[in-house]
Amino acid sequence: MEDLHADIADSHVHIYHGFNDLDTINALQERTGVSAINIACLPRGTRYGSSTCFMSAFLRKKQMPGKTYLFAAFDYTMPGIHEGKIDFAAYAEKFVKAGADGFKMLEGKPDIRKQTGLPLDSKLYDPFYDYLQQKGLPLLMHVADPEEFWDEKKILPGQKANGWFWGDGSYQSKEALYAETESVLRKFPKLKLTLAHFFFLSADIDRAHRFLEEWQHVSLDITPGTEMYHNFSRKPEKWRDFFTYHADRILFGTDNSGHAENLDAYVNKYHAMRKFLETGENAYSGSGLELPEQALVRIYSGNFRERVGRRPAALDKAQVLNICQEFMASEHDKAAIEELKKIEKLLNV
Repeated sequence: MEDLHADIADSHVHIYHGFNDLDTINALQERTGVSAINIACLPRGTRYGSSTCFMSAFLRKKQMPGKTYLFAAFDYTMPGIHEGKIDFAAYAEKFVKAGADGFKMLEGKPDIRKQTGLPLDSKLYDPFYDYLQQKGLPLLMHVADPEEFWDEKKILPGQKANGWFWGDGSYQSKEALYAETESVLRKFPKLKLTLAHFFFLSADIDRAHRFLEEWQHVSLDITPGTEMYHNFSRKPEKWRDFFTYHADRILFGTDNSGHAENLDAYVNKYHAMRKFLETGENAYSGSGLELPEQALVRIYSGNFRERVGRRPAALDKAQVLNICQEFMASEHDKAAIEELKKIEKLLNV
């Protein structure tokens, strides 16, 4: 396994604890040997994102410029954002000028969709999508979740404890979220969209094929969900054919983050994913795909770099510092403000 010395870019990595995550992110990249990582920021003002996570991602990009891509996210603490008074396109342009390589939307996850109250195809987002489409900038979007999360009899206790049960009637259904996504694509058919976690279609190979055939500019990442690799491994021959046929539409990503206590588990996940993709050995609930080398080269980094850029965008120090100042001015948490000041000093070095 792993005799293939391919360039590997991890297209889907997160920072949850701000500056403290960077040592783990650095160790993770060193131990896995990936040539680049893409830090996907998560929306501020939700349970998943924060100002310190945004700025820690920018700091990492400064410290390791050739190895770090950054996808920005929206800030739902901005005054007027829920009243439609925010220009999402202007917001995006600000981050692009600072050095963001693209954008991440978690807004299709049921709890965030409920919190924002904005459908993915809301006209308020249209200028943002139009800006990305015109500029050819990539968007990584999380839409829906595993179908088990809507079924109280099937959701695992740990998943429910995380607050991921969506079956009480107050959240959008999986199909409703799919419909919103396709509505976006009808309006912006050339949007360079990657749908995270395989769009949660790993249980329906025929639907996944039809979807990619219909939307030629869309890609899927294979960042692990709880169910995905078990579904793949149960039908290895069919999925091998699928991955080979759609090799130019699939992106490698791990969903790893900076939790120090999970570093070994993250490294093991990375190697398990490679074993599954590269060999036919027993894996998950069946066996691996043993993909041809030309497919692996595309999936591991070729597709990501083609969509996002051969090298990460350069930072504009002044623009990044302006964003940091804006975050400090709007931040109410004293510890976060102190961390932002620390990051600001390091950005100025």
